[in-house]
Amino acid sequence: MVDPKQLDPEALAKMNIAKTPSNEEVFQTSMKGKTAIVTGGATGLGYSVANRLCEAGVKVVIASRNEKRGKQAVADFKEKGYEAVWVQTDVSVVADCYAAVDFAVKTYGQVDILVSNAAGWSSCSYLDVSEELYDHILDVDLKGSYFMGQAAARHMVANKIKGKIVFISSAAHLGEGPSNLVMNTYYQAAKAGVTGLTRGAAEELKQYGICVNCVAPGGMLSAGIFSQGTEYPAKYGPAYQEAQKNPAPETPLAMNPDEVGRVVFAMCTPMSDFMHGEIINVNGGTMLKFQTSPLSYTVEGCIPGPNTK
Repeated sequence: MVDPKQLDPEALAKMNIAKTPSNEEVFQTSMKGKTAIVTGGATGLGYSVANRLCEAGVKVVIASRNEKRGKQAVADFKEKGYEAVWVQTDVSVVADCYAAVDFAVKTYGQVDILVSNAAGWSSCSYLDVSEELYDHILDVDLKGSYFMGQAAARHMVANKIKGKIVFISSAAHLGEGPSNLVMNTYYQAAKAGVTGLTRGAAEELKQYGICVNCVAPGGMLSAGIFSQGTEYPAKYGPAYQEAQKNPAPETPLAMNPDEVGRVVFAMCTPMSDFMHGEIINVNGGTMLKFQTSPLSYTVEGCIPGPNTK
């Protein structure tokens, strides 16, 4: 091994670059033949992540509840020449989490990647939340992530697989929500719990060469927006329904979940080899206040622009 102290900075830089894999190897060839489980992979963000993984040559197990959507997603991917299968999974049931891992191992031999994406949400006032609603969201979003991660990690550790576990939180872990209608305390609690789980699991699993990280998306134009929490608008009346139709203009939205999916995919690749317990916020700057007027007194085209007098 060369002693870096004996090299000048330029020579050291060249030596480092000479040993680095190409972008193609990091994001494509190194992924071929690996197996990933994507929970909630039949729609929305999960579908986008599954698509990106498949494109890179990963064999993807879509673990979700809805048989019709799951089988349709598999048909979509097979039509593109990708390798994918579906297994019926309710992540709020611990036995289902372990069964999904067992199914992936039986089908493809091992599990290299887990993207724990399945989640539920709705909008209900803190004053009205029932124990049933609280339990449902926490069981799917937090308990599901916890035990899905545990099941995958046990397999990886037992088989000496230096795998990737990517949990999906939400901008809600920062307290973000539509500025005119928040009303999702239970969802915020669940997604904040996922970030805590990420750090704790990363601290334990790094010793086995397993990278555990988290992506926290903001709002996305996906199926969940239209299908979840639809029972509550009627309870809150016309004022709520009108406000729901007109979200505050400063609330950013990823029109295509793939904008987030690309980041999740990257966290499954060797790009994240030196990352442990990180929370990657991909939310369009939802917590920022953006300037919209091009003000400058030195640059042409801004307001007021250069003073030519």
